[in-house]
Amino acid sequence: MDTTADPASLSPVETLPQELLSNIIDSLEPCNRASLLRASKRLYHATRPYLWHTLKSNDSPRKRHAAARYSRGLYKIADIVDDIGVEAMGFAHVKRVAFKEGDLSPEKGFSGADPGLDRLSNILNERLLAGEIKIQQVELCWEDIARGSNGAINLLKTLKEYPKLNLPQKPAIIAKRMNDTGDPRGPAIFPIESFALECITNLELAFGGGQPEVGLSLEQTFSDIELLTKILKGTSDLQYLSLEWRESIRDTPSSVMDLPELRDLQSTITDLKQLRGLGLTGYLFHPSFFIIPPENTKALTIKQEVSIAWWRKFAKHPFVGLEDLTMDTRHAGTELISDWLSGDEEEVRFYESAQEYVFLLGELSITGLKRFRTYYDYYYRPDDFVALLRQKNPGVQEITRYDSLHI
Repeated sequence: MDTTADPASLSPVETLPQELLSNIIDSLEPCNRASLLRASKRLYHATRPYLWHTLKSNDSPRKRHAAARYSRGLYKIADIVDDIGVEAMGFAHVKRVAFKEGDLSPEKGFSGADPGLDRLSNILNERLLAGEIKIQQVELCWEDIARGSNGAINLLKTLKEYPKLNLPQKPAIIAKRMNDTGDPRGPAIFPIESFALECITNLELAFGGGQPEVGLSLEQTFSDIELLTKILKGTSDLQYLSLEWRESIRDTPSSVMDLPELRDLQSTITDLKQLRGLGLTGYLFHPSFFIIPPENTKALTIKQEVSIAWWRKFAKHPFVGLEDLTMDTRHAGTELISDWLSGDEEEVRFYESAQEYVFLLGELSITGLKRFRTYYDYYYRPDDFVALLRQKNPGVQEITRYDSLHI
């Protein structure tokens, strides 16, 4: 409390203990915090750190080339700095910066002017190097970095040198990918050199974009596996991981299952001891390749094209620590490509489609599950799977979704 003020002249809110006042401010929306900031000198000093704690762009997804892209958002901050000077800003209180997709791309505004986010990144980088801000978390779309933005690249380079910055803790990086996968320029390659991989806590990766649906070479598959393994080996603090093969790759060589690099990838995933959430989508190298999540992974989402051999591997795995399972599996059968069928799936060849073939697991090892979600329209599973799941996980909450699942 401001001891120079007459207590009788203070409003009831101003007389609250700092701990209680902080809890109240923390629960307010930014616009309400801004109003509180202007109420009194004491509330100004109590509110300002919360108002500046997080810098983020518009909450709605920002599509590249959208007409409204430069109408609102973080770019205005750079203009304010030009007007009142950087020292008058609240950058000292910034702990988290969140850039939406498209924010950091190096494109110009309609008038040819710099939209400002590149300038803001450079301002934050300068404050960070000067020790005037203590950033704890940065969220961004890594595909923006892959296509180039000098300010953002400089900021990430500085964060790579975090041991020299005298920060109270190692900064966390959330590296997302674009929601819009229809970019005509083809897939972006994750820019490993731009990141301190050990700082990444949340990571979304996609492979296979822009590749042909048939005739995918073993060399290209090998390259994807090698790159993914290299990235994950550096992410020792990773807590949430999403992997997706963007396109329907229908001609993956069956010999990929024999690659030692695929076993190395599995070992790398197993070593992600901090991982709590894992999402798997699409044709992940081979439909019989069963990715074993690390022990104590709490949430698992599977939206894969899988084989009967995959299901049998799934049934035998205990999934230690798993509490939340979401499944939207499709069957990779004879109507796709026969080379994908494993030796224990030969009986499927006698059916017109894999969906006509009825097979049973007979056993299921997973226990301790609390929630199970499915996608009603397309979900495919062995005929006894649900009964086994209920038997092994009494009290599990089942949720059927009628819309798209999200990792």
